Amino acid sequence: MKNMKLTIINLAVILLSFMICKDGYSQNNPTASTASTTSGDKTFASKGIFEIGGNASYASITEVVEGQTLSGSFSILNLSPQFGYFVTNGLEIGFNTGVTFFPGIVPGGITYLSDGQNSNTTILQLFATLSYNFKTKGESVYPFLEGQIGYSSESESGGTASSGLGWGLRGGIKVVATSHLLFTFSAQYLALTLNQPNDPLRNGFNYFSVGVGIGGFL
Repeated sequence: MKNMKLTIINLAVILLSFMICKDGYSQNNPTASTASTTSGDKTFASKGIFEIGGNASYASITEVVEGQTLSGSFSILNLSPQFGYFVTNGLEIGFNTGVTFFPGIVPGGITYLSDGQNSNTTILQLFATLSYNFKTKGESVYPFLEGQIGYSSESESGGTASSGLGWGLRGGIKVVATSHLLFTFSAQYLALTLNQPNDPLRNGFNYFSVGVGIGGFL
C-alpha cells in the first residue's frame, strides 16, 4: 500500500512538472497556447464536447455499521473510467464507476475485498454525474465542481448480498495539455449505502480520496 501511495504522488509530480514546462513554453509562444485548448473548432468545456478519461486516486475509507461510524479506516488505490458530454458551455453530464480497484484485482467498476479468511466481497458501482467547469482567462485551466449519485451492489462469498444508493462530491482542476489531452487533479468525498432488505439503519462506507487523471476530449 505504501508503494501505491508513492505511485500516485510520483505521477502527480510528473504531471505538475509538465504543466510548469508547458506554461513557460506558452508564454513564449502565444499561438501554441491557443491551439492547445481546442478540439477542431471547439474549445474544451463548450457545448457538444465529449470528455473521456480515467482517474487514479488514493482513498481512506471508514466503515458504517447500523448507523454508527466505526473508528479506524483502511486505504485503497482505485482506478475509474469516466465519460462526459457538455450539454451547454461549462455544464457537463456523465457517469463514472466510483471505486473500481482494490489492490491489483478486477478493474472496470468492480471492487474486490478479502479479509484473508476465505471470505471475499465484491462491490459493483455505477454513478451518474453533473458538473460545472469554470472557464479561466488562459483557457487552459478549468476548475470544476461535480455532484454524483448512483447505485452500489455488494455480494459476499458466503452468499449474503446488500445494495443501496450512494452520493458524492468531487472538485478540482482540469488542465488542457494539447489539442486533445487533458489532465485532472481532484479530491472526492463519497458515501455508499450497502444494506440488506431488512436493515433498519444504514450500513456502508464513507471515504475521502485525492487523485490524478488523464483523458481526452473531442
